[in-house]
Amino acid sequence: MTDRDLVTGSMNTGDPGGKSEAGVRSIGRAVRILELFDAEHPNRPLREIVALSELPKTTVVRVLSTLEGLNMVTDKGESVYGLGAGFLRWVDLARTLWEVSAEVRQVMSGLVDTCGETVNVYVRQGHNRVSIAQVEGSSTVRSVVRVGVPYSLTTGAAAKILLAGTPESVLIQLLDDSPAVDRAAFRREVSSIEEAGWAVTHGERELGASAVAAPIHASDGRVVAALSASGPTSRFTADRIGLLVDQVSKCAEEIGRIGLGSVEAFL
Repeated sequence: MTDRDLVTGSMNTGDPGGKSEAGVRSIGRAVRILELFDAEHPNRPLREIVALSELPKTTVVRVLSTLEGLNMVTDKGESVYGLGAGFLRWVDLARTLWEVSAEVRQVMSGLVDTCGETVNVYVRQGHNRVSIAQVEGSSTVRSVVRVGVPYSLTTGAAAKILLAGTPESVLIQLLDDSPAVDRAAFRREVSSIEEAGWAVTHGERELGASAVAAPIHASDGRVVAALSASGPTSRFTADRIGLLVDQVSKCAEEIGRIGLGSVEAFL
């Protein structure tokens, strides 16, 4: 089997033995390496990739070589790697498919103008939540997340909102993967938030950060996304939270009425 076969192992579906499994493992390894690159780390030396990926050096070199052949990474010299030009073909496509409508952006911007905090639209992807749209707050000190990066479904106001109506199998698997979470208390909290229709959390995702979130419903009543306003805990005082809940809930209802846009087809 060639390196290309290893990376594209899903093509070997006719083999009931180890080829397909090896291919799936190699895809996972390739993704693990690609996830090491971000805005703060556009380039990574080989030794750093080996250390952070926790893979054998020979495996890392082999995967990088295959990815380089596919133009997915590039060797910038002296064994320093960055993402390759091959990704450009998907950048605009992904942005187009997952972009919320201009009307939704307008509602989000209006909420920022009203409350001053950073506003995000989160969706559930498997056992994670992902921001697909963000409008940064107007204050100098603000809370910002990375759009498209997966975050835990067990922490944060938006996460608790997204768990409303989630299939029991997903909730069970989520709790199985989070042994430190008190299962009974977590279920009670999710149930309470679902009944209330809003959530407030302090310091769950990040110490010193708070958030208020409300559900965005599709026309069929499903919770397809969560709208959140987040910022420093010092600004989320008891007398301000009630106002934030009202503002976020009102905007979430408005987005539900107008729809998220073409991205809703994926939710």
